[in-house]
Amino acid sequence: MTSEPTRTVVVAPNWVGDNVMALPVLEALAASGRKLTLLAKPHLASLLVQVPAVDEVIERHESDSETVERLRQPVFDEAVILPNSFRSASLPWRAGIPRRWGYRGRPFSWSFRWPLLAPGVRRPRQNGRHQTEDFRELLAAMEVTAPASWIPRLELSPAAAEKGRTLLARAQPAPGSRPLIGLFPGAEFGPSKRWPWKRFVALSRDLRRRWPESRQLIVAGPKEIWLAVRIYEETGKIHPVIGPDLDLGQLAAVLAQLDLLVTNDSGPMHLAAALGVPCVALFGPTDPERTGPTGDDHRVLYTDRWCSPCFRRRCPLLHHRCLKDLQAEAVGEACVENLEIPQS
Repeated sequence: MTSEPTRTVVVAPNWVGDNVMALPVLEALAASGRKLTLLAKPHLASLLVQVPAVDEVIERHESDSETVERLRQPVFDEAVILPNSFRSASLPWRAGIPRRWGYRGRPFSWSFRWPLLAPGVRRPRQNGRHQTEDFRELLAAMEVTAPASWIPRLELSPAAAEKGRTLLARAQPAPGSRPLIGLFPGAEFGPSKRWPWKRFVALSRDLRRRWPESRQLIVAGPKEIWLAVRIYEETGKIHPVIGPDLDLGQLAAVLAQLDLLVTNDSGPMHLAAALGVPCVALFGPTDPERTGPTGDDHRVLYTDRWCSPCFRRRCPLLHHRCLKDLQAEAVGEACVENLEIPQS
């Protein structure tokens, strides 16, 4: 007689990049025989439903009481709580889910979060390792075998890939030979993570000079459209803007069509890397050893100033030199090396 699989609800992180970096954890949980349901913010659902390890996605409601009711409708055996917040741990507790796995929390917050966990696992020290491995100890406590690789991978279905080609054709990038280079000037975390938009303009011009037949695409989310429009206007209105009207699933389908993405430390950076798209990643106030793109063929540019990484949303010293010191020519060279563009 075959036993029923453990019904597990995973409370997903709130940020796109954090969800991508958690993909190996989901794969390990699914490989252990669990039936996975994700509890996620609505804007993440279109992406997470494409993860093979996930059976269902429940969207979090603005009202916690409504979310708790949604968690009570199916009978879950356990919850795995990936975020470190009190609120994320309180939802499965209020829903009466018997086993609630998660890290106790950061120092000084244990006394609030710990009682909501059953059991709570001591949060490990980061010790300079990449964020993708942060849940190694949590899986060990659950007696779940660690994934064969901690490098996140996301493979789109043929239908999703075709959707990406259709969306790209709708954007009507200038005809020409490859490569197709995406420029992502945004970063939802805050201004401190954004390379100045004028540098993106200079880079766009430099890439056109190096390889006139290449195509460029300006990628933006709804909150970065003003940056994309400025770059679009300053580069002669020839490189289309795509992304503000797309959900995350559609954005992933478009990113998968790129040959290279030039990006700040951002969710699309992690998403592109998981899709196998090489990135030239620009780091300033954050640590590339912790959150850099994983996998091969990426170039990370980081000035490593004395004040970096500060992890602030805005530069506390008001000069923003950690990113302003990255010149367009250096970024262009990284693109040339990555794409093996012939030197002009």
